[in-house]
Amino acid sequence: MQERGRTFGGRARRLLAAGGLSLLLGMIGCQWIAGLRARPPIVLVVIDTLRADHLGLYGYKRPTSPRLDAWSKGAAVFDRAFSASPWTLTSFGSIYTGLLPSRHGAGVLVSPTDASAGRTVAGSMVLLGSPKSFGGLDPSVPTLPETLAAKGYATAAVIDNPFLHPLFGIARGFQSYDYVPGGNESIRRADVVVDKALSWVEAHRAQPFFLMVHFIDPHMNYDAPPPFRGRFTGGIASRVSLPVRDARLIRQLAPTLPAADRAFITAAYDEEIAFVDDQVGRLLEGLGKLGVPQHGLIVITADHGEELFDHDGFEHGHSVYDELLHVPLLIEGKGVRPGRRQAAVSLVDVAPTVLAAAGLPVPEGIAGVSLWPALTTGATVPQRDLFAERLLYGKEQKAVIHWPYKLILGPDDGEQRLFNLLEDAGEHNDRAIAEPAEARSLAQEAERVFAAANVAPPPTAAIDSATREKLRALGYGD
Repeated sequence: MQERGRTFGGRARRLLAAGGLSLLLGMIGCQWIAGLRARPPIVLVVIDTLRADHLGLYGYKRPTSPRLDAWSKGAAVFDRAFSASPWTLTSFGSIYTGLLPSRHGAGVLVSPTDASAGRTVAGSMVLLGSPKSFGGLDPSVPTLPETLAAKGYATAAVIDNPFLHPLFGIARGFQSYDYVPGGNESIRRADVVVDKALSWVEAHRAQPFFLMVHFIDPHMNYDAPPPFRGRFTGGIASRVSLPVRDARLIRQLAPTLPAADRAFITAAYDEEIAFVDDQVGRLLEGLGKLGVPQHGLIVITADHGEELFDHDGFEHGHSVYDELLHVPLLIEGKGVRPGRRQAAVSLVDVAPTVLAAAGLPVPEGIAGVSLWPALTTGATVPQRDLFAERLLYGKEQKAVIHWPYKLILGPDDGEQRLFNLLEDAGEHNDRAIAEPAEARSLAQEAERVFAAANVAPPPTAAIDSATREKLRALGYGD
């Protein structure tokens, strides 16, 4: 190694003496690019509370996403991507680990004196009238940023949701964790997040890096900044006005809310998407100038969607209908073949896909599979059952998807609802009685998979008072 260093140094001095500065810089640049080929830069973008069917590239008529729509033409777009859970902490745990929530443990709810936890837990909060504590990420489970950091990657995250507080174990593996917990009344806007992200990439572009960028703007409250504020709500005659706030009240009134009020609230949500789309476009433009998509990988998705009165409910965390589970998934990078993909996939596939793109082995025994062969060679993604679980509030529901069928299970009450998503995308026509064999088959598979995944609860995260207040500000606490 020393001899190699002396040789390169002597060669550099001779080049400089001969006026070969540009040649020397070219050599250094080639070495840097060669390093990127071996360990590509990776950027993962997660947009909080973004349902796929409110983006133009997924068929939405309102112009909420012109920049993502344009960018998607050069990316791989998964039309049938599903979250493993309808709220943030459990979903992020699955994104980072490739595991179902009942296995990774992050966000699993237990009551403070739950016998299964084996102890009384301090730091609980009252969630819609019921005292709850939240499980942290199982310490024995490796995470995507941990694995990449161990292989020499610089790792960083820009995070804005209090459910992603480091106390939940969700920051493991990040060498830099830029965490500013947002609330419904005050958030770090997407433009500031983009500035932070691009600044970090600029400072670390000479080494392999993994950057996680999180945007919270489409979460309540709905109050996009100019020029997006009023773009879609103006002209809707409604009793509601901007900013749209008080998620608790809207949840309570949702079943009887007049059509005009529902339309206004939905339009306000769309204005937030339009603002984030503009800023994601700026992020992609900056990453392009820094060479990330040419040499690395960019993944864009959402942790979950948002119910906008589809089943007479509002917000998220309370059901496993597709307005909460169907999320965008777009991937661009060196070697990735652009185009639409029809295979049903899950966010548990993100971690193994990124690992494969980085040339690293995919752990055995995880729920996720690598989509890398499908992205780069056109290989077929094997059809398999996908699963979702772990509500934030309300009676627990679980879902199993074997495209085009989806079964929703109530493990506490035995309820079963079966839908054909190809014929009934809105999930209003229950087929459980008409097709009992299909319902029975999916229920048996769900029972097997969830029983295998359900391990002893990990340490429960004690919620400090500041985080409790931020969660309450997001509409989660009483």
